[in-house]
Order: sequence, then C-alpha cells, then structure tokens
Amino acid sequence: MKRNRIIYFLLCVAATVLASFYGGPVSYSLLFGLLFVTPVSLVYLLFVYCFFRIYQVIGSKHITTYEPVPYYFVLQNEYLLNFCHISIGTYSTFSHIEELENNAQEDTADNKAVKNKDNPDGKKRKLKKSEIKKKNRKLHESAVVYELLPGESVRFDTTLICRYRGDYFVGIKEISIVDFFKLFRITYHVPEPLGAVVSPRIIKLDALRSVPDLALSAHKENPNLSTDFDAAVREYVPGDPLKGIHWKSTAKTGKLKSRLTYGEQRQGISVFIDSKRISDDEYVYIPVENKCMEIVLALTDYFSTYSIPVSCFFDQTGIKTVSSSTSGEMELFLNSFSQIRFMEDENAAVALDQVLTGTAFKNCMLAFLVITSVDAELNKRLYELSLLGINTVIYYVGFSPDVSEIITLGNQKVIPVNPEDDISKVL
Repeated sequence: MKRNRIIYFLLCVAATVLASFYGGPVSYSLLFGLLFVTPVSLVYLLFVYCFFRIYQVIGSKHITTYEPVPYYFVLQNEYLLNFCHISIGTYSTFSHIEELENNAQEDTADNKAVKNKDNPDGKKRKLKKSEIKKKNRKLHESAVVYELLPGESVRFDTTLICRYRGDYFVGIKEISIVDFFKLFRITYHVPEPLGAVVSPRIIKLDALRSVPDLALSAHKENPNLSTDFDAAVREYVPGDPLKGIHWKSTAKTGKLKSRLTYGEQRQGISVFIDSKRISDDEYVYIPVENKCMEIVLALTDYFSTYSIPVSCFFDQTGIKTVSSSTSGEMELFLNSFSQIRFMEDENAAVALDQVLTGTAFKNCMLAFLVITSVDAELNKRLYELSLLGINTVIYYVGFSPDVSEIITLGNQKVIPVNPEDDISKVL
C-alpha cells in the first residue's frame, strides 16, 4: 500500500507540472482524473463499510481450556457492488482459530500497550508510532484477503481453542477494508464480538516429580493415629507394612497395592490458593490465574486417584473450602472450584492466617500453597506453618517469580512456576 501511495503522489505531481507548464485539455483531464481518485476511493470504502456483513457462531459459550469447539464465520456482500481486499483480524492472544492463516497475530497494534516479549515479567510498554505502523502493516500483509461479488458470501468452518481460563472475547475482532487502488484502509472492530466463559482443565499427573521425597512421606501412616486398615487402596510405597498390602488388588492390577489406614485417611492433603488479583491488566492476570487453578486441579486429581482426601482453601471475602476424596468426586470439585473469583482486595497473608487457626493444616499429611505475590506478612505466616511440622510445597506463580523473596525453611520447598510452563513437567 505504501508503494501505491508513492506512485499515486508522483503521478499527481507530474500531472500538476504538466498542466502548469503545457496546459491543454489532455493534461488537465489527466490531473483532474487523478485527483478524482481520492474521493471515489473514500466513497467506495464508505459503501463497503455500510453494506458489508459478518456473522460468526461458536458451538458453546461455556468452554474448557484447550478443548476444541465448533466455530464458523460468514462474510456477506449485501450490495450491488464488488467488494475487494477484505481481511479479518482475530482475538488471538487468549484463543486460537484452527486453520486460519492470519490468526497467528497478537492484539492489533493500536495506541494501547501491548505485551513486550523482551519483558519476562509480563509488563507492557507503549509502542512508538513507527512500531505501531510496522506491526499493523505486517498484520494486514499476512492476512487472508477476501473478494466478494454482489450478493456473494464466504463461509469458513473450523474449530476454536481457548488457552486460558477466564471470561473474554474470542473469534473475529476487527475487519480491514482496502479500496480497489490500494491507497486507503479502514479498520473497525466487530460491533458484536463473541464472548466465552472458559473453565480450567484437569491435567493428569503420573507422579509428583517436583516433590518425590515429600510425596512419599505423605503416603505413610501417622503413628499417632489409629492404624486400623480401611478398604480403600493406593500404590505401594517402600516402607509400607507387609500386612497392609491388599493382595487381591495387587493380583488384579499386577502392581503392589497398600490399604489405607483410618488414621491416614483422616489426615488428607490441604491446599491453599491465593485468590488476589495481581494486576488490572488482563494480559497479566488471566494467564497467572489460569496456571494457579491448573496446579490445584492437577494436585487434587492426583491425590484423589489414590483416595487421599484433598481440601482446598481460598478467600472469597471469607474462607471457602472445596473437598474431594475420590476420582468420582472430581467433577463436583471442578464445578465448585471453577467459581472462584480473583479479587484485588484479597490478602493472602490474612486468608492464610484464618486457615491456620483451624485444624485442617495442623493434621494434614502434606500442605500445598499456590501464591502469586510475597510480602513480610505472608513470610510470617509461612514461618508459623513450619512450626506445625508439616511438610509444605509452595508454588510461586508469576512471569518472573523471585523465590528469594520467600523465607527459607527446612520443611518447606519453593517451586517457581511461569504461566507458560507445562504443569506435567513442573509438578
């Protein structure tokens, strides 16, 4: 487009010089013809803007992350004029439209701040005007261009995948229209964008690779509690008593199985998740909150597989608890846990202090904390937790989590987690 504008400008200058020095009907006709191109192009863009239609439909408004859902859009020419050079831009930061060539772009480069890949902490910066123009140019040059004859429509059937948990827009974000001389472009947002409510997914874990030593100790019986065996079974762990082996399940599965004791069942696993929203920027808080929820769901599903009770605590202007004891309860746990709201006025230190006043963390086999920020008050609560003698694993989630901010204690292990990390490898 830049080249076309330069050529058009040079032709106008040449026609002006020709008419000024030589005159005559030919030179003036050429000059006025070239000058007439500008209003004609703008009127054409106005017609296309008024009579071009786009329709888009998604299979379900309620989606699970990384679960493909049917999606299609229709481009329609409802006027008696040929529409050329029409391209579309999508909401591609949090979602992805399969097989759409121009979907690899991020948000449109406008005057808003955009995510800077050079900033590991996920902060944003303002782009310079030259950078904005360059990004916009690359966006539209790489986009698929559609041409619609009068009354013609184009339908594109595909699937849509959402990457993060949250409530945000998906599908087509904007329409770009270029005149037939490729001199001017109009880009406008879709008047009625598609909204989606995205739930977190459950990632299956084969083992807790990040904390194998603590996970093993968590499986062992508590000698201070009853040692009567229950009917529930789990994987055999070296050090389990031989009398506790469930031979029938061992023969059936081909793997050693140990029976849980009543004392072991009563202990369970305690999980605390920080429900404070760390930023008002959706490019920062949506990936972080999504990763926090994935961690909790993965841990709960892992221990529920072995019939080990898990209780998750979080602050919702008051401490809330969601529990799961078996794999069959995971769906109910997911439905309840997905309703968690991250709010800016929540305080992790205060919430954890309220949780520690109860008995859940005092009697648990193993404790997990999922946090997004650290301060002196939170470190004070971590110290109080360590005095209970409970092995604790702390997952510090952020774009650049600094584990040195967290107090170092013997029975607590800190693991930094980036929102883009693979949970199965981190946990």
